[in-house]
Amino acid sequence: MSTPVRQKWLDRLFEAIQEDDPPYIESLGDHWGELCATQELASDWTDQLLPTLKNVLRERQRGTYAFFSGTTLCYSALFKAGRHDQILELLAMDPRPIWSYLVWGAQVLAARGQIDEAIEYARQRAGSTTSEVSLARFAEDAPLKAERRADALNQYALLANQANSHLATFRALTKKYPELAKDKLLAHLVASTPGEPGKWFATAKTLKLFEQATRLAWASPCDPRTLNRAARDHLRTQPEFAMQCALASLHWMSLGHGYELIGLDVQDAHRIALEAAATTQQTEQAQVTIEHLLATDGPKGAFMKRSLDITT
Repeated sequence: MSTPVRQKWLDRLFEAIQEDDPPYIESLGDHWGELCATQELASDWTDQLLPTLKNVLRERQRGTYAFFSGTTLCYSALFKAGRHDQILELLAMDPRPIWSYLVWGAQVLAARGQIDEAIEYARQRAGSTTSEVSLARFAEDAPLKAERRADALNQYALLANQANSHLATFRALTKKYPELAKDKLLAHLVASTPGEPGKWFATAKTLKLFEQATRLAWASPCDPRTLNRAARDHLRTQPEFAMQCALASLHWMSLGHGYELIGLDVQDAHRIALEAAATTQQTEQAQVTIEHLLATDGPKGAFMKRSLDITT
């Protein structure tokens, strides 16, 4: 695309951003420098936007509310144009920069190879409205670009890639860190969330890491119904795993874990445990474990005995 044509498109986009209320396309401003494509065009846009931005910052310094919809565009264009010192100078003028502005200052430091300083700059200047996730995403991305992958993984990756389930979080991390074996990555995540290893059980089971899943099932409270489903699904193909899941389910039930459990949940776990034990020739061991669980004066011991028609 020729520069004149690109300039016309940028003019139209800029006009659309100014009229964008409610804001649907404001995120385009983050990519304005990339849209300019060349340092020269980015510098031209910077010169066009800077006077208004400086006026707004002066008003903010006086304590007056002032806003310019081209602020992010200006920072992005400055970055593309290589005018990095000006970004830091402008941010120094802003008494309370929001994250979408502040991150450009951190990116300047990161581009200079000052990764730790960039992360500290972002942390020190970020306001209370900046989410920890936003900070973590920048703090992970900066060392990744600098090939400091271990630092990114160990310090920031879990929070930066947190999804709506542990399995979704794991999958996001496997895409970003493909060099790590699945069992190693899972072990790292378990170690990174002390006190709740059981929450990674479903992830280990889905990955067919049955030994790890078994350890996780017993390590901390797991939902008994989740354990029952796992035991039922693997009764024929992984009877040892199925037995451990069913026994762990009974264990956590006896301690009062699980939401609105009914007698059928207890009966399912008991039946599957004994069926799997018979397949693996561990019936006596399973029965001893179950008897011990029921003999323990746990919160749900009486309920479980009634469910299994045990009177003594």
